[in-house]
Amino acid sequence: MSNVIAMPRLVIRPGTDADRDAVVAMVSEVWRETYAGHLPPESITTPDAGHIADLVGDPAQRGWVATLGERLVGYGSVSANCVDQIWISARMRRRGIGSALLARAIEGIRERGFAFAQAGCEDFNRPARQFLEAKGWRQIDSQPQALGGGRNCNALVFSRPLT
Repeated sequence: MSNVIAMPRLVIRPGTDADRDAVVAMVSEVWRETYAGHLPPESITTPDAGHIADLVGDPAQRGWVATLGERLVGYGSVSANCVDQIWISARMRRRGIGSALLARAIEGIRERGFAFAQAGCEDFNRPARQFLEAKGWRQIDSQPQALGGGRNCNALVFSRPLT
């Protein structure tokens, strides 16, 4: 006789002050993977200590965390009508976690009374571009962005109606 062990359930909940260190650690891993090959190698192996923490901001004020059981697997945040961030742990992608975080972010933007939402990513971040496009977002702008070390890219701006 075999015992079936239930898989943990995905929970999207508002971030808290207690989540900050775990969010920063998870985003640091994803950030290194995303920017490898696009930033000077030394900035990938030893990023500015405050960079990721500044990027994450305050999860308790503007973010949501995704957990499977006790494990943090994703983070998303918004400001005004912009989805600022969606970060998913590398081993947990393509399981609906990003979609759930994006849906919660859009709900938060809609609750603020906005008719449109915006999001962005760098042009080299093909998975992020494909994710947004698959969710009905349309690219509306592209702006040059300096990455440091003499490297540049284009920051892509996407939009979608909330009706």
